[in-house]
Amino acid sequence: MTSANQRRHERVKHQANIQLQADATVYTFEMRDFSESGLYLFCPNTSIVALDDVVKIQTLEFEDAPILDAKIVRLDETGFAVEFLQ
Repeated sequence: MTSANQRRHERVKHQANIQLQADATVYTFEMRDFSESGLYLFCPNTSIVALDDVVKIQTLEFEDAPILDAKIVRLDETGFAVEFLQ
């Protein structure tokens, strides 16, 4: 998922609150869409992350959701995309 035109998996539009931990700070963002390999988060201030940062994400849709490692792979004017790490 390196750019909008190089997608490996189909995107599914879905709104959900996602908790993201970057360093020692925890944020909550709204998800725009997701796929098998990653997701896109709306963020009014993308300066809190940088390309290639490794973060932890977790959906807040249900209790005890798994915490996943992810990497920031794209930043734009409305938010950023993360790719899940295996």
